[in-house]
Amino acid sequence: MRSFLLRSRWLLEPVIAVVYFTFWAMAEVGRHQLGPGTLRTTVPFWTALLLVAVAIGLSRLQPIVAMAVATAVLFGQLLFPAGIFDEPLAYLGYAVVILVVSATVEGRMRVGALVFAVGAGLSIAGLLAWWLGVGRADGSARASFFVLCAAAGAVAWLIGTLIGVWGRKRDGEHELARATAELRVAESETIIAEERERIAQDVHDIMAHSLSVILAQADGARALAGERPQAMSQSLETIAVAARTSLTEVRMLIETLVAEPDGGSTPAVDDLEPLIDRMRDAGLSVSVERYGEPDGLTAVQELAVYRIVQEGLTNALKHGGADATARVVLDARGGGMTISVASSCAAAPPDAGGTADGGRGLHGMRERARLAGGWLEAGPDDGDGSDDGHGYLVTAFIPRVQAVSA
Repeated sequence: MRSFLLRSRWLLEPVIAVVYFTFWAMAEVGRHQLGPGTLRTTVPFWTALLLVAVAIGLSRLQPIVAMAVATAVLFGQLLFPAGIFDEPLAYLGYAVVILVVSATVEGRMRVGALVFAVGAGLSIAGLLAWWLGVGRADGSARASFFVLCAAAGAVAWLIGTLIGVWGRKRDGEHELARATAELRVAESETIIAEERERIAQDVHDIMAHSLSVILAQADGARALAGERPQAMSQSLETIAVAARTSLTEVRMLIETLVAEPDGGSTPAVDDLEPLIDRMRDAGLSVSVERYGEPDGLTAVQELAVYRIVQEGLTNALKHGGADATARVVLDARGGGMTISVASSCAAAPPDAGGTADGGRGLHGMRERARLAGGWLEAGPDDGDGSDDGHGYLVTAFIPRVQAVSA
């Protein structure tokens, strides 16, 4: 119902115009009958009445045109006195025009509306004083009548202006409420999108690491099946551990969607040793250097350290080939944790996969470091020391909570 009324708001003034014309036409039809011998005296009256109704109907949609039409009626009545309304209350149509125009116009046009209101009041007072003889015998009464009509026009302008200000304020509040509601919806959609990205990144980190280990072990077992059957048992054990670990981490990730996991349920810096052992079992030669203790890191920051090392070693295993090596340096002696994962192999890492700027792996590492308050850089390592190989270096820094707060 409210929306229907808002859509039909523009019909209000035309309806008032029709009611105004119909009412005064019925009231004055006896004194202003249209006939062959009365056209000269009646046409000006009906024309003036019709034009005032037109000015009322246009007062909101075309306020300037409405003021021009109403002003033209007053000049026409001055030129053709037969068009002056015998009933002074008929001039209340000008009050409607002034109210609606004043409520519609803004800025400098308000001054024009005020001039029109006062001028219309004075003009109506002059026409009535001349044609109907209002205050003819008393000069002070005539002066008071002029002042009263001018003040009535000014009051109508003031009321219309206040109505317009109130209406625009109300519309502004409605628009603000609508914009706020849209902003909340957009914020909710952004939060959902970020959460989806986080889940996708976690699944990528977990599955990429585990599947790389499983694939490397499976290829190794297949190659050694004929020469060293006893190696099959160790390979299958590594595959089983990697798959079980991956399944556990995915289950933990799913549980976080419905409940907050325990504080120690997410991987942390202390869980890097089992991770590195799995990578060694998969065939990656990994050396680790630790300096200092990772004190002052939150659970989210320790998870970021774990995922960065995991992704760096996974990429080294995935793209390194049979002779891939990696060197992990964890330095917690400064204002946080510095992470370095350097890998070398016989061929340069491809641009696709997890090491490219557009890949999810590198993008995810950078995003994790940024959300943890730090930074991450990755690229070819020309100074890896190998004579015929290629290197890739991932360097990141995760500051302690105290450093971030400061």
